[in-house]
Amino acid sequence: MGKKIIDKKPIIISARICAGKTYLTKKYKGIIELPSGDYKYILTDEQKAVKNKESLKSTKREINPEWPINYYNAIIKESKNNEHAIILIAPCMPFKDMRDYGINFLLAYPDPICKEEYKTRARNRGANEEFVKRVANSIQNDFEDFLKQPNEKIILKSSEYLEDALIRIGILKKKE
Repeated sequence: MGKKIIDKKPIIISARICAGKTYLTKKYKGIIELPSGDYKYILTDEQKAVKNKESLKSTKREINPEWPINYYNAIIKESKNNEHAIILIAPCMPFKDMRDYGINFLLAYPDPICKEEYKTRARNRGANEEFVKRVANSIQNDFEDFLKQPNEKIILKSSEYLEDALIRIGILKKKE
């Protein structure tokens, strides 16, 4: 793969939908993703059998009564394992609640000028149209909320994926 991770353990990054979290986990051994849906929902057998989990987004699913504490606990547990340099988490949490629970994290969000690009990314990964519309309609408000947070921030530029941004700011480094 030609790149290595700088030795900082662990960095928790809450990154926007369609930023490239799953891609990073497939490309780098030292990166793990904790998808929130695995903790937020109790899936039916039919939903569990769906191969493309993206198609389940914006569909009716039962909320896990342990949510969001079960997710916070999973993040903390993974961070204490020190098995991964980077832990990627969902952007769907109340950020203040996460901080109050003791989770320190960076935020990575795209500039709102990337709205059409993120709609295309959502479609390309198999999301249903309702989810695509939600991604597009929330990008401006989510970005404004992102800017108000006291966390360290990474703003994704046009045509930039999370990997590109992490290389740009020095969290990921290309091998020489």
